[in-house]
Amino acid sequence: MEDTAYPAIACGSLLSLYHELDLSTILLLEKAIVHRSLRNYFQSLAIFDALPTSASFKTAVVLEHTWTLIAQYRFREARCIAERGLSALGSKSVGNNGHGPIILLRALLAGLDTLIDGSTRRCFESLQEIYGWLSGVPTVDFTDVQVWAVNLYYYLPTLLSTAAGSPPFRDIPSVPADSPSSGISLLRKHLQRTGRLNEAHFLLETDMALLPNKDAEIEAMESVRSACIEPSTQPLTYIEGSVALKLALLYAELGDDEGYREEMFNAAAALSIPKASEFSSNLLRTDTWLARLELARAGGQGPGAEAWEAFADYAAKVGDYRIEAKALTEALESMINPESEEAEDVSPENRERLRERLDELYSRLGSSFHRSVTRRRVSGERYERQPHKQGVSKGVVMYGQQSALRSLQA
Repeated sequence: MEDTAYPAIACGSLLSLYHELDLSTILLLEKAIVHRSLRNYFQSLAIFDALPTSASFKTAVVLEHTWTLIAQYRFREARCIAERGLSALGSKSVGNNGHGPIILLRALLAGLDTLIDGSTRRCFESLQEIYGWLSGVPTVDFTDVQVWAVNLYYYLPTLLSTAAGSPPFRDIPSVPADSPSSGISLLRKHLQRTGRLNEAHFLLETDMALLPNKDAEIEAMESVRSACIEPSTQPLTYIEGSVALKLALLYAELGDDEGYREEMFNAAAALSIPKASEFSSNLLRTDTWLARLELARAGGQGPGAEAWEAFADYAAKVGDYRIEAKALTEALESMINPESEEAEDVSPENRERLRERLDELYSRLGSSFHRSVTRRRVSGERYERQPHKQGVSKGVVMYGQQSALRSLQA
């Protein structure tokens, strides 16, 4: 294939695999990633579904399509796409350049097996395979495919419910025994220093889940934001705005109204998209809405069931099933909380209606959705952190980890 003219600014973090794609497919793939970043899952998946068969089997498309379905918690469909991609790769004569994507797909399938069937064998096998592949690779030599592999390497243990203090993996990239930073933190900082900000941003959520406290999380986010220096082929304003929203949400959880307002202002300034843009109407609305609800809860007033249900309705509209389930659960809890002022005024019919809606969501997505939520509650998610223990992941959130593409927003 002839050299492809890539977009001037790209948000994908697997650019080394784009050589298989023509320009029209690259532009569509980038657009799908943007919509996923904004948590407009229905629009993102519509792009993947409309791709011609010849493009849908390409490695970069398969990986990004699978990742998007995982982000929407459609695990069985994600497994079908990953299996299809692995079969297509296996039918080729794969050299060293094709080995990495196969490892990625095997790791994704291992995690999906655990979520869907509760099977853990392939997870342990993938951890060992990734470790054997990357343990001797210097930080400065990591490719974009290997960065993806590291991200999965730190995510898979969160699905295994291993005993605290007995992680089934070792640090990669390897670090000195007395190092205060994990391998993934060192890799993220290297990517920042070398201008690979999409990949650094991709690792940020995973890295934060391994940090010991909120101050360290804030420091990591500020570090990524400070690396956004012109000129760059990365979507800097989006990365800045996305990090600002993460900070706003964290400050909201902490009840820090001043920090929340400052970061919301920073996010709005960075993420100002023209009204004519197809992305403007849903500009990270999920994150901003959630931040406001969290701040209200931290302030002691607490959003009521009506506010949480309205949030659930919006999440359902864009296909964010994780957020829909969270919002419905919060609405139900506010109805039965004896300290809630509205609890006494809620009719049993309303409570039953929300319970049926939540049950229907679980039923529609399958038992794997409930298993994933349960595991996150056990291991500790963004809103339910557990005390940090060295080497044990606290629950990596597998959504919204990509950057958005400014050049496709016109």
